[in-house]
Amino acid sequence: MKNIVGLTLGIACLAAALSAQATNVAELTVRGTIKPAACNLSMTGAGIVNYGDIPSGTLLPTAFNPLQEKTLPLSVNCGSVAAKFGLTFKDLQAASKVPGILAVLGTGYTEVHNYGLGAVSGRKTGGFTVTLRDLRSSGTTLYPIMRASTSTATWLSSDGKAAQFPAQHSWRTGSSLTPAPVSQLSATLAVRAVINKAQDLDLSRDVTLDGRASLELNYI
Repeated sequence: MKNIVGLTLGIACLAAALSAQATNVAELTVRGTIKPAACNLSMTGAGIVNYGDIPSGTLLPTAFNPLQEKTLPLSVNCGSVAAKFGLTFKDLQAASKVPGILAVLGTGYTEVHNYGLGAVSGRKTGGFTVTLRDLRSSGTTLYPIMRASTSTATWLSSDGKAAQFPAQHSWRTGSSLTPAPVSQLSATLAVRAVINKAQDLDLSRDVTLDGRASLELNYI
């Protein structure tokens, strides 16, 4: 019995010695989180463009009726961190789109630029366009560029007309057609509304212009 006990104690001591040697190795863990720049998008006047009262008697009965252009300041603030980002525009009244209504504004417009103005009594009110202008960052002039979708790498020169999602709009500083990183952005949104033909509206009641579009900032 003594020999057995002695053998057992010897194994215990060997195990303790091996365990003590294992503490010579320790693990180092490195952690952190890389976060995108926190950019805030804002529009003056809560993003509302108001055409006020429009007398029905001023509308052409058999032709589309373009209204004057109105502008709205837009800004993006990323703090002190420069970031590459773009904007996508979505028509929230797409079901009320009047095909071909933008032809009255001249060339260069297609249905991707046509945003609906809502409907009253089941009759479509009209459409509007949005154009990005006067792009600047810290006093530097920026030039609009766009690509067909966020999944496409090919950027093209743009005249600022805001094509709807999935098109994406951004800006460059030089001749290279690549988005420029900026920490501050100021721009002007130019809006042009077109009212439907008077004969296609229910003018026995108030017809409210109800165009709505969302602007979303996307990091590139």
